[in-house]
Amino acid sequence: MEEYKIFFEKVSLINEKYKLVNSQKEDFNIFSILRDEWDEVNLHSRFIGELFRNKNYGNKFIEIFLEKIEVEIQDIENIEIFTEYSVAQNGRIDILIKFIDKNKDKKVLIVENKIYAGDQEEQLKRYYNAMKKEGYKNEEIEIIYLTLNGDEPSKDSTKGLSDEIKNKIKIISYKNEIIDWIEDCIKEVALVPVIRETLFQYENLLKKLTGKGEKNLRNELKELVLSNEKYVEAVYSLSDILTDIKEELQLKFWIKLEEKLTEVLKKYNITLDKEFNKSEFEKYIKNYYEKTRDNKYYGLMYYIKDIEGIGKLYLKIEIDWNIYYGFGVIIKDKSESFKKIEIDLEEELYNLNFKIKNTQWLGWKHLYNIENINETINFRVFDRELIFQLNDDKRLEKMIDYIVKQITKTLDVLKDKF
Repeated sequence: MEEYKIFFEKVSLINEKYKLVNSQKEDFNIFSILRDEWDEVNLHSRFIGELFRNKNYGNKFIEIFLEKIEVEIQDIENIEIFTEYSVAQNGRIDILIKFIDKNKDKKVLIVENKIYAGDQEEQLKRYYNAMKKEGYKNEEIEIIYLTLNGDEPSKDSTKGLSDEIKNKIKIISYKNEIIDWIEDCIKEVALVPVIRETLFQYENLLKKLTGKGEKNLRNELKELVLSNEKYVEAVYSLSDILTDIKEELQLKFWIKLEEKLTEVLKKYNITLDKEFNKSEFEKYIKNYYEKTRDNKYYGLMYYIKDIEGIGKLYLKIEIDWNIYYGFGVIIKDKSESFKKIEIDLEEELYNLNFKIKNTQWLGWKHLYNIENINETINFRVFDRELIFQLNDDKRLEKMIDYIVKQITKTLDVLKDKF
């Protein structure tokens, strides 16, 4: 026990040292200021696409990218880069790169970028078929599935693809391949300050989103752990305990949110669709941290009203990596009248900064943390500050109040639409 005590004292000293170092760092980040940090379309896909298009370094950036994802294309003669590339059935490929080599052989890269949005049914099949219709053969099509942490595509997304094509999908992550790629790109533009500093800021944003920051801190802690077998034993125990803590605190969050929100929504005549089931949420949360697929998209659903001939309108609060809320209608099919509902609400939701045109939502929006109103509430990264906040009843209460305020503010604006 004495050795464990010494271990924790040393860990505490190392943490305090890096707290002091970080307190003196400049945290200005142009990406965080101008865009939602989690916006895969308007921030990440667009920025990556612009790097590929850069007139002086784009080809080199693409060459490095291909090395990172282990795709070999020799003697490239022509490259076309697209973002939000339109295909049939209202689909859009996040990033599409078309190659022609000196022998006139073709290759196309489909990059599906999933920082936050959920998979749509047969999404990758639709993109694959769109390229087949453009004349590409099986061996000329590469599908790259990009997520924060290297998650696999859902069964819905790959539905309809042959096993051969599914097995060819390359799964990459911002945490590993993209950060590594950005670091190598920085080396290429070391003498070009405007690009170099922009890449540094983007790298810092990705480290923040993926929890990969503080490399020096991790290295020092790693050296400490490996210096003593007892310290290694302690870390193994702590890993399981930390997961238990995350599960317990996330459950605490949902319980407090349901209690407060259900009470406040009574004045809007909005009711919880299904009685809160603690055991059910414990199962969801356990899967969230211990499974790698089919482990997200759960939360609270509140009934607003019936829409004649269409279905039921709901307010939903849900989790992916972050907590978000929005409005959805459960229907059998997308009738013309349902499209009219979308059109009627679209301008209002757009003005409220909701994301729209999603098959499962009329509109959805991230919820933000009162202690940093530019920060989403991320239960996947789940940094120490969020743990401290959720563990402190008074701080948690303020967080819940702020979440409820964000939701009711929206309801007050949209009340005439409901």
